[in-house]
Amino acid sequence: MADGASRVISAMPRIYRPPRQSEPPPVVPRTLSRMRAAVIDMGTNSTRLLIADVAGGEIVELERLITITRLGAHVDRDQRLAETSMGRTRKVVTDYVERARSLNADVIFASATSAVRDSNNGEAFMASLARDLGIAARVLSGDEEARATFRGVTSAHPASEPTAVIDVGGGSTEIVVGQGTQILGAVSLQAGCVRATERWLSEDRVGPEQMTIARQEIDLLLDRHLPPDLAKTVVGEPIAVAGTATTLAALDLKLPGYDAERIHGHRVDRDVVATWIAKLAPLTAAERHSLYPAIESGRAALIVGGAIVLLAALDALYADGYVASERDILHGLVLGLAS
Repeated sequence: MADGASRVISAMPRIYRPPRQSEPPPVVPRTLSRMRAAVIDMGTNSTRLLIADVAGGEIVELERLITITRLGAHVDRDQRLAETSMGRTRKVVTDYVERARSLNADVIFASATSAVRDSNNGEAFMASLARDLGIAARVLSGDEEARATFRGVTSAHPASEPTAVIDVGGGSTEIVVGQGTQILGAVSLQAGCVRATERWLSEDRVGPEQMTIARQEIDLLLDRHLPPDLAKTVVGEPIAVAGTATTLAALDLKLPGYDAERIHGHRVDRDVVATWIAKLAPLTAAERHSLYPAIESGRAALIVGGAIVLLAALDALYADGYVASERDILHGLVLGLAS
């Protein structure tokens, strides 16, 4: 790993894998300076939980959970969160809050991103969660989302050179460039794996014409929002986070299932992303999951859309590939709570 992005990743500690339910979480001495924080991230496609002890900028993970909830299903079309989507997500968030309290979290914070930002009833949904569950909850702006992601990715070691982080979410994609702790620029694009699939593709077989249209539309967004001078400042290959990037890393590694420790820090070539798009597009969602178990069933319908967005972002940054990271916005938010 010779480039700047790889140096950042290689300096990060290995991801802690949550213990089996029969095992207690690791015992970490509690001090006045140590905070046990729980962060819940409600994305367009999935809802995730991180419980960690934080002290002096160091993170010790106790538990990480993810559930596909599709909170943002059809938000692009309806401009509203569906009742069924809110119900699924509320149940998962309730379970997460109970888990955080059982581990004696000092603070519990729930954040929401693109789907809730873009919906007419998202603020009311967040207010009801905060009221009913007795937690802090807030919708993040695209800029806040990008900055928290960069902080989380580089939390183990500052980026010594201008480094790009790509976060292909469900409803939006954030690209942030920074050096050390300074943000040089950040953009939020209205294109993620869910939004791209709903706008231009399909959840099952995707034809060449659909892919061409999707790529053209995503390129237009990048041309409009990503300053060329910012892209040219990046040294080395970008770091990519979230389900699309990590799933493609798992496929490149030929993993039989998802393995965070092996995925973290793995480099994926730009042409490998293009190859997987060509392989997966003709298949149904069920076939993708059946043939490649590393693709979660809840992600199989969206992986082609996410991969097209990721490939376009790599090309816009003049990158030959990316380095996958398991550190992301959850870690940035945990650090923010403790600071």
